[in-house]
Amino acid sequence: MTIFRNRRLRGAALVAALTYGMIAAYMATAQRSFLYRPAPAWIEPSAHNLQQARKIELKSDDGTALVGWWIAPQRQDAPVFLYFHGNANGLDRRAGRFGLMSADGSGVLALSYRGYGTSGGSPSEVALHADALRAYRHLRETLPANRIVIFGESLGTGVALNLARQVEAKAVILDSPYLSVLARGQANYPWLPVSWLLVDTFRSDLWIREVEEPVLILHGTLDRVIPPDDSAKLAMRGKAERVTRILYPGEPHVVPYNRGPDRDIPAFLTKLPN
Repeated sequence: MTIFRNRRLRGAALVAALTYGMIAAYMATAQRSFLYRPAPAWIEPSAHNLQQARKIELKSDDGTALVGWWIAPQRQDAPVFLYFHGNANGLDRRAGRFGLMSADGSGVLALSYRGYGTSGGSPSEVALHADALRAYRHLRETLPANRIVIFGESLGTGVALNLARQVEAKAVILDSPYLSVLARGQANYPWLPVSWLLVDTFRSDLWIREVEEPVLILHGTLDRVIPPDDSAKLAMRGKAERVTRILYPGEPHVVPYNRGPDRDIPAFLTKLPN
């Protein structure tokens, strides 16, 4: 009986190990489909009453076609937001936000990530960082660094921070930021060896230490995607005198722009030196 019992236990352990290995392999293979959820359809900004916006097309350094929305600034002293969106949907889902951001004459450049909104290629961390730098260089052809505000939303907060540690800008704004995608993965999948499997780690926790520009962090207290505690830890890793964090009671993931950020962002930027 003991022999049969041991055989059954070994058999069950083998099945469990094989099942775990298959799940881990699937998660490793399909990880980018979880992280990036592109909306490939192109939507004209005019379809959302953004008459001042137009389509912009850039070529990445490797020749990939990138498309986005461009709202030109209406004042010589107005800031221009270089906007990096979240992991899901397209620019059209941010149309209302862009309209509010530009209502005072500010400019907005928002590129669709690779694979989003008819931008070519496929998204990856390396590609997103390279394309962010390409978009920044495009703005610098006509604008001084002290008019560019690097703005990241959710997944885009990592893109924004990695760019900000390499270039000069007026400020950095992070809406609903994570500590890192690595840390989020470890928290969401504690039963997996995430640090071994994850390809795109987005180490915001390391990059924010190198950012010299003023940083404004916005976070809703009811964020169920990225806990507010993530942004608290992130803020602590930045240069204390340069990081401002604002919590919005009762607000969800990605704070609705007309419920506080429309007031707090201009107030933050106004206090900064030109």
